Amino acid sequence: MAGLLLLLAGHVASGQDANSNREGGSFMVLVGSSATDDGSVMVAYNHEDQQERGSYFLRQYPRTEHDSGQRVIYSNGLAFAQTNITHRWMSLEHDGGYKEDPGVGLNEHQVAIGGWVSLNQDLNERAREADPLVGSGAPAGILPIALQRAHSARNGVQVLGRLFERYGIARPMGIAIADKKELWYMETATGHHWAAVQIPSDAFWVQANTFRIGHIDPDDPEVMASQGLVEFAQSHNLYQPEKEIFDFSEAFGGGVAEDSSTKYTTTRRIWRATSILAPSIEVNPDQEAYPLFVRPQEKITLRNLITTLRDHYEGTPYDTMKQDSSAQKEKAIASSQTAYTSITQLTNGLPANVGGVLWLGLGSPNTTPYIPFYFGLKEIPKPFDAATPDAQKAYQVFHHLSRMYYDQPLKYRDTFPGVWEAFQDKIIREQKEIDQGAMRLYRMDLRMAKHFITVNVEGLGQRALDLAREQLNQEP
Repeated sequence: MAGLLLLLAGHVASGQDANSNREGGSFMVLVGSSATDDGSVMVAYNHEDQQERGSYFLRQYPRTEHDSGQRVIYSNGLAFAQTNITHRWMSLEHDGGYKEDPGVGLNEHQVAIGGWVSLNQDLNERAREADPLVGSGAPAGILPIALQRAHSARNGVQVLGRLFERYGIARPMGIAIADKKELWYMETATGHHWAAVQIPSDAFWVQANTFRIGHIDPDDPEVMASQGLVEFAQSHNLYQPEKEIFDFSEAFGGGVAEDSSTKYTTTRRIWRATSILAPSIEVNPDQEAYPLFVRPQEKITLRNLITTLRDHYEGTPYDTMKQDSSAQKEKAIASSQTAYTSITQLTNGLPANVGGVLWLGLGSPNTTPYIPFYFGLKEIPKPFDAATPDAQKAYQVFHHLSRMYYDQPLKYRDTFPGVWEAFQDKIIREQKEIDQGAMRLYRMDLRMAKHFITVNVEGLGQRALDLAREQLNQEP
């Protein structure tokens, strides 16, 4: 495997994504059930990690009873009482654990954290001064608490909201919280204020790294917000009711737009995803604001979302794979800093073991296929499991493949992602067979259904690793 020895894990290609080192380049698309071709709720997500803190892997947590007095403790000093019983849940993590950098995950009630993005750069100074962030407050690692405790997406927002208000907010975030019926997007802003909106079932919502929740009424049943949000904004001159309708993003955001070096790193990604998923919508790359709830003319497929997550503006003047000065000013949806990519799929009418699926790719979206990890896995396949030694983890193989790709993008752009197409199509077709087979067994014996799911996913994961190693072994 000579190719592995030649790659430097810490290397970042000099001509691609010059803005990748900026905090919080992650990206996601939230899609309601009536907007997808199979009626499932989906959240597509690219997660960036500039620090390269080790391997990423999946971990399962059993339903657990906790002793009274047990506490949940974070490294920043945050501590609070654990609930009596935590649900069974599964999440993607890295070596620091879910409290340090949470990944995507889902629980036994088919509640999911589909992704999160940093909004720190966009929080304006007036809001920061009015209600400072709380260093010992809730960090991003608080998100899996919703998986431990929530029985619906709406309840997940309530669980997190109560924690934010009681203990304070350590960082501004945009969060996707979903179940098989509802889809919510939540934004934390200052030290104690937040808002969340329900995404209509027939729409999708694109999110990068600016505040996007606009005009809201906290009394609307499709809106949730921190106590006294509007009054706080008014009293601190973040909102003037005699001149305007309350707008969450205008009250708390705007920091990115004020920085000329980051002006398009967010908005162009929103433009690009909107134009891919709803091509009949008239949007252009130089807009500063884009529609929030977008209703596509054609149903969105899993394949559409994969294509979106792999995009680097190819075929446009902003193509980041071109090693020239114009490319260096852009930030594509598919970034050289992407540590993992995922599509959370939640299907109504199926039990969580079968209907909750995390389509996962490690490393760049372009150098990995998406493998369907069902919630009903009896155990995580070894290359993707926490207990497997780092050198044997799947992440290491795909991470090296990503570095190879971004080290010489012009050389490999005709290889990736095309090398995965036949295999990815096969996986998508076979999902229906896995679902049907699992449900037949599920009605007879849950253990047999879990075994069936596990064997199939193990086979897909191993084939993906074999194909990745074949590419690495072709290197001199």
